[in-house]
Amino acid sequence: MRPDLPAPLRFLAFDFDGTLTDFVTADIHALDTLRRAACPDVPPAAFEDRAVEEIMAFHDRVEAGVADPLRQDGERLGRTLAAYGVTLTEEHLGLYTRALVAATVPMPGAAELLRDLRTGGVRLALLSNAYDGPAQRARVQACFPDVFEVVVIAGEVGALKPDPLPFRVLLDALGLPAGAGAYVGDSPEHDVRGAVAAGLSAWHVHAHPRVRERALAGGAALSVAALADLPLPS
Repeated sequence: MRPDLPAPLRFLAFDFDGTLTDFVTADIHALDTLRRAACPDVPPAAFEDRAVEEIMAFHDRVEAGVADPLRQDGERLGRTLAAYGVTLTEEHLGLYTRALVAATVPMPGAAELLRDLRTGGVRLALLSNAYDGPAQRARVQACFPDVFEVVVIAGEVGALKPDPLPFRVLLDALGLPAGAGAYVGDSPEHDVRGAVAAGLSAWHVHAHPRVRERALAGGAALSVAALADLPLPS
């Protein structure tokens, strides 16, 4: 049994990757789809490791101001394939994107939780830290068609979590004050810090107890192991 939501709660906003869907699993599937088409002789683990290194390096370049965040997939996949003597094509990029969208599925219990919240009269919103708005919106829509009243992509706002700006944009779009709801995410550093900085109650979800301890120390109002443990409207 979930405890009741603290009243009044007029909206609940969510992070996307890591909270409502597993990006890592979807990405691995999409990467393997690309590998099998472009360089099938490369071992899957080696290809995956290289792609992970490249996405981390890309984020570092973006933070340093030397890479265009909207070129994430092209740069990351291009560098990964180049390591194996393959030139990235538009066909490769489209193959990866289609596979990623197809593999973007709800976390266990996510669809049921959102359904029950809507039934209870709670307005639903989403704030994702992605760079590419159209691509991320396609994933959100594929995973949760027409569920969210408001969808904010931080890259479109021009500031990434934990900057409070995207949270404020979310609140403005809802037309509600921060005290009317809460923000649900899996990252103590991005989701909890950002929500708290914007005056929002931060609800944290993560399976690992030490991560939950960090979230609570960072100001989360609650931290639970799974979406199924979050409260519902009475």
